[in-house]
Amino acid sequence: MKQKSDNMSKALPYQESEEYLEALLDRVTSEAVKQQKAAGQSKRRSLARWSAAAAVVLALGIGLMVLNHEPKRAVVPPRAASPIDEFLNTLTDEEVAQLPYYEIEEIPEY
Repeated sequence: MKQKSDNMSKALPYQESEEYLEALLDRVTSEAVKQQKAAGQSKRRSLARWSAAAAVVLALGIGLMVLNHEPKRAVVPPRAASPIDEFLNTLTDEEVAQLPYYEIEEIPEY
């Protein structure tokens, strides 16, 4: 009995020719290469889709910024009116005409 088990463990259960094993190895290798290429193309397609989506979002963002851009206007803070301005604003044209004003007839030389 021991002799039968020793023979069984050493002998291969199937006998295959070298050509068959080489052909099997070639088929498995070519299938693995095809699957790897398909996975690589899938990754490239995915990257291309994400890149296209990012470009569209960027273009829309820039377009909206350009369309909604209004030039900034300078804002001048109101200044406090002086008492002289307030007084002059209360006068009529006739009253202003009667006000004495200073005229320089000659420019003095120094």
